[in-house]
Amino acid sequence: MGWLAHYSIGVTLAALLLAVYGLEWARKPTLFPALTVGIVTVLAPLFILQPALGAGIASSKTPRPVFNCVKSLITHTVFGLGLYLAAFATSRFLR
Repeated sequence: MGWLAHYSIGVTLAALLLAVYGLEWARKPTLFPALTVGIVTVLAPLFILQPALGAGIASSKTPRPVFNCVKSLITHTVFGLGLYLAAFATSRFLR
């Protein structure tokens, strides 16, 4: 159930990227908007999910909070890169 929610949120955020930047961005994608969405999404786990799971804000109650935050930042940056690569790969179909 958690993974389903996680991927559903990811698809919703991808749709939000298109809603904000439009189909013109999808036709000629650039890296910055996609990376911005990816990096901004790290705020949800740091300030909502981790506290809800008892790990504290930004994993502050864990043995390695900085490591956990950096790991979350990296994975969400990869999500943003994936958004860009998916848009780049499909952009030729939208011309």
